[in-house]
Amino acid sequence: MDKTITVNEALKKGTARLVHLPTVIIIATISLGLLLFYMEIVPGWSIPITLIVGFLSGWLSWSYFVNKWKIWAFENVRNVHELKRKAIEDKLIWQSGSWFEKTEFKSEDQKSKLKLLEKKFLEKDRFEDDDTVPQEIIVYYATSALIFNLVIYTLSLFAIIYYFFENIWIILLSTAVCFCLIYDLLKKLRDRNPQIIINSKGIQLKNKKLVPWNKVRNDSLSGNYLIFNNEGIEIEYFNIKKHELENLLHVYRVRFESYKN
Repeated sequence: MDKTITVNEALKKGTARLVHLPTVIIIATISLGLLLFYMEIVPGWSIPITLIVGFLSGWLSWSYFVNKWKIWAFENVRNVHELKRKAIEDKLIWQSGSWFEKTEFKSEDQKSKLKLLEKKFLEKDRFEDDDTVPQEIIVYYATSALIFNLVIYTLSLFAIIYYFFENIWIILLSTAVCFCLIYDLLKKLRDRNPQIIINSKGIQLKNKKLVPWNKVRNDSLSGNYLIFNNEGIEIEYFNIKKHELENLLHVYRVRFESYKN
């Protein structure tokens, strides 16, 4: 192996092969079927069949390429535990033993290679320090993201009122939902306090004491949440990207371990 591929590089290739390609195949197949219908080459009853064939074609594409990607990724990525977890979160692959995993095309050669690669999962993931990361990171709410979503929710409310002005129940329900969302965004917009402080000592959440790294358990990022010690913190509107935050968790824990030793 000449070069170790990063987890993000492997995920990027996996997204192209296992998400984008099947999506293109589905759209192309359905579009072709609709085009043939409008050209009166095929009858109307073929449209439902076209939809089914389109989704089956996309699924078959995923089934064919998924183990090719797994073998390439697990062979070239050092931290296979992190890779597998993120791939499952990003819906590139499914949990081991799931029904969907059983729909994968897997040749005997691929089965043998995947069996050998299981040995890599006996090793713990290894992380290194990053000189570009400062001594401490302070995370705030991102004003631009909050304002953008505030505008979207407000416009959505006006659009619903305009199109459903005769249905009072839809308007009332939509208004209540939008007002709750808008109120939550305005509350975050007014909050200029640090939401998370991370350094080599540990993690400190808003209005809470710092939790040292040796007391941080099962820290991970799942969806729009940072999870550790059985607590979830929403990170959707923070001024830091998900993969950047995850990298910080690894770097500062490495620094803590090195200082401790």
